[in-house]
Amino acid sequence: MKMQLAMRCMLLVGQLAVVGVVHAHGALAIDGNKGAHYGWAVNYPSARAAREHAARQCGRKCNVVLTFSKGCGAYAASQSRGRNHQGWAHTRDGSSARHRAMRECHNRGGRECIVRVWGCTRH
Repeated sequence: MKMQLAMRCMLLVGQLAVVGVVHAHGALAIDGNKGAHYGWAVNYPSARAAREHAARQCGRKCNVVLTFSKGCGAYAASQSRGRNHQGWAHTRDGSSARHRAMRECHNRGGRECIVRVWGCTRH
C-alpha cells in the first residue's frame, strides 16, 4: 500500500515537472493609426493564442507587431499631441525591454514617450 502511494506521488511530481517546461507566450498588436489603440497578451499557452488575444483586445484594423516567449516585452508610445510614434521590444528582462521600447519610440521621432504596457512570460 505504501509502495503504491509512493509510486503515485512520484508519477504526479514527474507530470508536474513536464508541465513546468511549457513556455508561455506574449504578443502586442497595434492599430493602423500607429498605435492609438493596442492589445496586449502575456502568459498564453501558445504564440497563436497570444496573437489572437492581443488582436482581439486591440480591435479592428490592428496588426500583431510582436510575439515573444522566454523573456519580456514592452510597448512605448509618444504622448505628444498630434504624434503617433511608438516603439516595442523583446529582451530577457523587463528593465531592458522597457528601455529598448522607449529608445525605439524616441528614434522614430516620438517625444514624451512613456511605456504603456510591459510584461514577462513565465519560463
